[in-house]
Amino acid sequence: MNKKTFTEETFDNAFRSKKTENYSFELKKLNRRDKQIVKNLTSFKIEGKRCLDIGPGTGRWLKFLKEKNASYLAAIDISSEALKKVELFCDFSEKVDVENESLSFKNNSFDVIISFMVLEHIRDPQNYISEIMRVAKEDAIILISIPNIVSFTSRIRVLLGRLPKAVSSDKTHVKYYTEKELVKMFKPYNVKPIILPTSIILNPFGSKPQLRVTSNRFTKSLDDHLLFKINKNISKS
Repeated sequence: MNKKTFTEETFDNAFRSKKTENYSFELKKLNRRDKQIVKNLTSFKIEGKRCLDIGPGTGRWLKFLKEKNASYLAAIDISSEALKKVELFCDFSEKVDVENESLSFKNNSFDVIISFMVLEHIRDPQNYISEIMRVAKEDAIILISIPNIVSFTSRIRVLLGRLPKAVSSDKTHVKYYTEKELVKMFKPYNVKPIILPTSIILNPFGSKPQLRVTSNRFTKSLDDHLLFKINKNISKS
């Protein structure tokens, strides 16, 4: 048996003790980022759609997609312990190292692909991105989120001689991207990531209650996380 990677073992240990929560999607209880996710998935009309969640956690968004009557739900994760948590929510689950391994789906398999807080754990994103674009249908919607290394709080922390929280808070984070770098990364696929405004924490040291303000199209580069959407619509040459 192959030895587990550091990332795989870390997530197995983390998910082994995690409980599947009774998630609520009542809008007034959601933060700005989750409201954006709900808004974009709902407007796409999930009913009857084939959906893939890469890095599903304990199944929060799989549950949402299931409640919206998706026709097929698949989950991919490097952690077998994480996949155990989501078995009840999906039709198919598979352990895959998305940095190095291919997904076991045919081309143009999914209408909806979501992948939240995964990309920052991958040193070389080439395989991850190419596989997402391969299995996404031409009119698919893709939603991805990552920590923002140049968020407002990160900039203040660096000025004060501290590491950005995205770096110091999680030892499995290995790579970070700005909006400009994301655009460059997806350019070979003839698509452009659209950053969706969420919110900005004002207190750089994260004490609670956190001071948070809603962002907009002018301040979205300062958001705590970069949530971006890709509408796959490859131009024909």
